[in-house]
Amino acid sequence: MIPTLLVISGLPASGKTQLGTQLAAHLRWPNVTKDDYKSILHEGLPDLPNAQSGPLSFRLMYHVAGITLAAGVNTVLETHFHRGLGEKNIQTVTQAHGAQLLQIFCHAPLDELARRHAARVASGLRPHIDHASLDHYNVPDYWCHTPLNLAAPLLRVDTTQPVDVAEVAAWVRSAPV
Repeated sequence: MIPTLLVISGLPASGKTQLGTQLAAHLRWPNVTKDDYKSILHEGLPDLPNAQSGPLSFRLMYHVAGITLAAGVNTVLETHFHRGLGEKNIQTVTQAHGAQLLQIFCHAPLDELARRHAARVASGLRPHIDHASLDHYNVPDYWCHTPLNLAAPLLRVDTTQPVDVAEVAAWVRSAPV
């Protein structure tokens, strides 16, 4: 059986993590997300600068996705990918393991993303991930304002409305690859 890599992309606070977590549970697929690895790094190395933890957590995320795909396991891969580099890494891991590729792009208006992010920062639950300095109106061009440039079926999900996870899972199961 050919494994599937389901990439969930979008800007910070676009609903990627929530959808990825719910969808992975619904499909019974592992959810490989950069934020999990970044949190683990900061738990063990609290003084690790973000300039190091970010790239390391991306490397860990792609490594783990490679392990699951090599085992023939369908996998959800979720983060705010960097345009240019993200596509290259995704293509490398899918080609190395003969995986099929699907993409879900989560989006919402910038005002809503900024509101969600401010609420996360105020909660203090993820201090090494949710930074007060993030300005959704001035994020770098290489962040995912639009879907990644992947030769794969794409589903755009507006997260301003409740997302029907069963409907999204049905798309995943029936998407032409």
